[in-house]
Amino acid sequence: VNAEINQEGLAKAQLVSNNAQGAALGAQQWVTNIGEKGNYVELLGAPSDNNAATRSNGYETVISQYPDLKKVGSEVANWDRTQGHDKMQSLLQAHPDIIGVTSGNDEMALGAIAALKEAGKLSSIKVGGFDGSPDAVAAIKAGDLQYTVLQPVAVYSAKAVQQADSFIKTGKTGAPTEKQLFDCLLITKDNVDKYTAPFTLSE
Repeated sequence: VNAEINQEGLAKAQLVSNNAQGAALGAQQWVTNIGEKGNYVELLGAPSDNNAATRSNGYETVISQYPDLKKVGSEVANWDRTQGHDKMQSLLQAHPDIIGVTSGNDEMALGAIAALKEAGKLSSIKVGGFDGSPDAVAAIKAGDLQYTVLQPVAVYSAKAVQQADSFIKTGKTGAPTEKQLFDCLLITKDNVDKYTAPFTLSE
């Protein structure tokens, strides 16, 4: 559950967020927020995690359509808030003219926000996240985070339990394929009030 394996056949079922779709969704919102021109930086997740590259590539598929948006720096912050803060400080010193930050997850984004607040730059630099964590939702409500991409963990965790139960009873999961992708949802200031429980967005 929520840990994609490149090779099929090692698990009876893989239930994961559609990270590429989610990243593209977030990137489009990010472009809407910052505009189509300017320099930006990226905070990346752990290189050992497939999701880091998948999300980064998903951002790139959208942002590359805007030639006046230029990525001037990137740092690996390993999904960690403290590392996100420290790497953001370094990126800001090297590139003080940036207008945006893309981040592979909410924790790194929240670290970046803390660093930008300390530097008095948050009002001019827009940050986006990914996961849909309660802390990210609070940051959206506070006006600090532009958006987060919600992983529908509550949905596919329930399906995983059903499929595990089916497999124990019948030897089959009941799913048509081993790998099952679940589309992510965008959370912004416009719909943040529909976030009713951790990783849950009401209709």
